[in-house]
Amino acid sequence: PELDPRLFSFDRVFNERSTQEEVFEEVSELVQSALDGYKVCLFSYGQTGSGKTHTMLGTGEGERRGIIPRAVAKVLEQAEALRSKGYEYTM
Repeated sequence: PELDPRLFSFDRVFNERSTQEEVFEEVSELVQSALDGYKVCLFSYGQTGSGKTHTMLGTGEGERRGIIPRAVAKVLEQAEALRSKGYEYTM
């Protein structure tokens, strides 16, 4: 039997030379959307061993941090900025 061709489209594809910073820059607006009250989802797709976990978690500090530690830092920075304007948060 003949298979139907499948077409896929992606907003962005990163290769093995992409930095953690480049990836986070692409998705960081999702963090702001979540802070604004929207539900967000980041779907990471790839074969086993392609770097999905590394991209999400990273290794170490600084430039090697992945999406999750960078997102948490952005949330905490935003909370602190709004706290200085009189907002209160419990986390």
